[in-house]
Amino acid sequence: MESAEYEEWMLGSIRLYKDLHDFELQDPTRVLEWIGDKTICIAGFESAKTNEILQLLLPPKLHAVENQGLCPERDLKVEHGGFSEHPVYSLKHVPNSSLLVTSGPSTSPVQVWQIGAEDKDVIKPQTTIRSEAGKKTWTKIATTTSSVLYGSQANNVHLTEIESTKLIYSLGVAQTDSVSNLCFLDTNTFFLCCESGRQYIVDVRQPKPSIEGRVDPSSTCKPLWCAAVTSRKQEATTTIASLSSEGHIVITDTRELSKPLKCTKHRVSNPALSENFLCISWAPELEDTIAISGFDGNVDIYNTKYWDTSMKERDPLFTHKGHSVMAECEDGGTPKVTAHSWHPWKEQTVLSAAKDGSLHVWDWADTPTEQHP
Repeated sequence: MESAEYEEWMLGSIRLYKDLHDFELQDPTRVLEWIGDKTICIAGFESAKTNEILQLLLPPKLHAVENQGLCPERDLKVEHGGFSEHPVYSLKHVPNSSLLVTSGPSTSPVQVWQIGAEDKDVIKPQTTIRSEAGKKTWTKIATTTSSVLYGSQANNVHLTEIESTKLIYSLGVAQTDSVSNLCFLDTNTFFLCCESGRQYIVDVRQPKPSIEGRVDPSSTCKPLWCAAVTSRKQEATTTIASLSSEGHIVITDTRELSKPLKCTKHRVSNPALSENFLCISWAPELEDTIAISGFDGNVDIYNTKYWDTSMKERDPLFTHKGHSVMAECEDGGTPKVTAHSWHPWKEQTVLSAAKDGSLHVWDWADTPTEQHP
């Protein structure tokens, strides 16, 4: 970006953000996994090298309950680290433990890691679970306190006990749709979204899915889909937000997966097909609020409260353009956002990473109430 445009954005950021922190990682990451509310795990995803897996402690200001004023520690601190022989495309923390689970492209295995093995500052491989991913797919994962759910296609989704590596469950469907997301709804129930838009609610005590549906608005081609579920346990039903590579956003719930409750169309200059970094997530501490990324160097925040079922363009509540204006790729292009993640309890704080190795932590300032029909 031209220097004048950069300076204009920097001046504007003073009123746009409560906080904005820019860190530079040694290698880009496509995973941002929280462990507690003070540390995150990141990992490299390059295919031609050994990739680091790091647990990073955030500066005190970013996990303090109240404003700490000037803090002497402003950098990320490496608490634990290890090396993976495979690119890391997905990384999940095993709740209430010091274990991580990773997966990667093609024939990369599902790997279980121990953080701080033998009281050292290392992240050490512990066990390996064979995956069945093909050349054009990669294994998605989700974890509970004792098991890992994994699969690259709908017909090869399995649940395995972590400690014994004993196979507990295999999903009984014939469809070969590539998996985009796996997520546990509770100990026995999980949600599966396929890149085709096909979705399932599965009870592992039953051989077949409990509910099946498809997100499929009218489209000129067959877009890729990803999805996220709300994390609020007190709600009677689970709300699902689905995002397509053409910018469709569809809100449904677990009662009927094929019936849109709300919709919008995100403005995209180019569909996100060349590299699938598509990501959508619900804010854990804000009602009706989602974040999306993967189309360009931006992260867009939407308030879905007043949406209806018409698939029309709507303005985001806020757009973080920091990765677009603060750096550029070697070819002169804009570094695409590879991942984003909400802070566990700071309402408007988001972490985002991009292909140039930048890592931003930002808290946007309150804006005027979003207009609605």
